[in-house]
Amino acid sequence: MKRVVLDTSVLVGGSFDLDGECELAVPCLAFAELSYGIGRAGITPRQKAERSKRLSELRRRFPVGLPFDDDAAASYGIITELVEHSGRQARGRAIDLMIAAVAHANNAALATLNPKDVAPLETIIEIIVPEVSP
Repeated sequence: MKRVVLDTSVLVGGSFDLDGECELAVPCLAFAELSYGIGRAGITPRQKAERSKRLSELRRRFPVGLPFDDDAAASYGIITELVEHSGRQARGRAIDLMIAAVAHANNAALATLNPKDVAPLETIIEIIVPEVSP
C-alpha cells in the first residue's frame, strides 16, 4: 500500500480524494502550521472557530503526526541542496521543504495543492496533486 504524506495545503483545502488505496499520514509540521493559523492576528472569531473545528476533525482522523526526526533532517539536507542547485531558494520555504523531507524520509509520496512549492523534488519524491472538493 502506498504511503502518502498530506501537505498543509491539502488539509486546509477541504475534502481530498486520492486515487487508489493509500495509507495517509500527516506530519507534525502541518499540525503546527494549522495551529498557527488559528492564533494569527487579524482573523475573525468565525474564522478562528472554523479553523479550530477543522484542526479537531483532522486530529481525530490522524491522532499521531509524523515527526521531523533525524532521518527527516538528513532528507532536508538532500532536499535543500537539490532545490538550490536548481536555481531556486530554500530560504523562506523551510516548512514546505521540511514536510517534503518527512515524506522523503518515510519513503512516501507527497500530496500538495502547491506543487510549485516543492519543485524540483519530483525527481526524488512522488508528488501528487489531489482533487479537492469544498
